[in-house]
Amino acid sequence: MERFKICCAVHLIMIKDGKILLQRRNNPEKHGYGMLGMPAGHLEANENVYDAFKREMKEELDINVTSSEIIQVMNLNGDTDVYDAYFFVCEYDGEIKNMEADNAKTLEWIEVSNNIDKLMPYEQYALNMYLEDKNNKFTTFGW
Repeated sequence: MERFKICCAVHLIMIKDGKILLQRRNNPEKHGYGMLGMPAGHLEANENVYDAFKREMKEELDINVTSSEIIQVMNLNGDTDVYDAYFFVCEYDGEIKNMEADNAKTLEWIEVSNNIDKLMPYEQYALNMYLEDKNNKFTTFGW
């Protein structure tokens, strides 16, 4: 019997001056078209979560992550796959730019709240758990 496989993804929670950095999803072929989402991406083969996070933030935002911390791990029962999603905060060098306009129509600084209009539901839940208690290191969603 083949072993069950879990997909892995990395997400950035970047909050400054009471606002969170989000992307307006722009690809009708991908999950969440038209919604807001955190800068995020999938692990590649033979890549650990820290390296994936650095790579994804360079690819999507053109920033060089200088330090990072996993603030939450979510076991997510998604629409088609089960994920382990790693949520990070980070320090970085560089100026934030939208490097993937085909996937992210815009980068937007949105007022942080417990109900951001059109934010991906599992990301809203992760954000709420983080804001509620910074010690919520492990969460589940969609089960």
